[in-house]
Amino acid sequence: MDTVHPIGTLAKLPYKREGEICYGPGLMDMKGGNYVYLDALRKLLAAGVETPLPVTVLFTPDEEIGTPATRRLIEEEAKRHKYILVPEPARPDGGAVIGRYAIARFNLQTRGRPSHAGWALSEGRSAIAEMAKAVGTIEGMTTEDCTFSLGVFHAGQWVNCVSSVCDAEVLSMAKTQEQLDAGVEKMMALNSDEGDVIMEIRRGVTRPVWEPDQPGTMAMLKLAQDIGGELGIEITGSSAGGGSDGNFTGFLGLPTLDSIGVRGKGLHTLQEHIYIDSLTERAKLAAGLFCRLTP
Repeated sequence: MDTVHPIGTLAKLPYKREGEICYGPGLMDMKGGNYVYLDALRKLLAAGVETPLPVTVLFTPDEEIGTPATRRLIEEEAKRHKYILVPEPARPDGGAVIGRYAIARFNLQTRGRPSHAGWALSEGRSAIAEMAKAVGTIEGMTTEDCTFSLGVFHAGQWVNCVSSVCDAEVLSMAKTQEQLDAGVEKMMALNSDEGDVIMEIRRGVTRPVWEPDQPGTMAMLKLAQDIGGELGIEITGSSAGGGSDGNFTGFLGLPTLDSIGVRGKGLHTLQEHIYIDSLTERAKLAAGLFCRLTP
């Protein structure tokens, strides 16, 4: 659930505790947050505490690939509720997210002409070579307001064959929907069926921009800050990149408080870890939100 680490990562990043730090794949992003918010609810039930509103817990498995299968489920379920809590990992300063940038994904394919790389190299047209040229062009379009990153590259099977097909994936992120739309236009303009190698670009899944400072969200942030003050922690609020399923609910104008999960570092790396003291800290925050978000 919301982790990029494939099966087998435990061999390289085993679960271990070193002092007040705990290492493991996906602990920060975002198994820690999932656990904490579920356990806080479980503890309230065990103590006989009734929350002012019924609480629904929704786990989905495809957030890291853009939520292609569960976006509709998330939106339909969210519309039935007054508040949405997203236990993504906390921001570096421990703060929450109250808005997110827009994100678009693209699937790229170059198609060339195969040949024997040793016997008849000049007769082939390399799909890999054409895609490699495109990497510099695409990432060179990055600005402060709209970024482009080619993160997946698949091609070739035999070294003695000139590659005829190459597939790649690109992620673009922008601060506003208008900037993302302009970025999408630039990407789609790279489609080409001229020359010996064809470049085909297809639009993938998109996360809409979640504008910050919506009244319902800001009221939730104020409540979280009040609870945090009682716990001795400061909770700031700001927009962020990265994308989450909060993009969808925030885009719909539903009060959404994101990145209220555990604290840690190294998400998406082989050094991913959480701070153990943040488990109790965030469980108390979760319990406070469950008990004070009212009809």
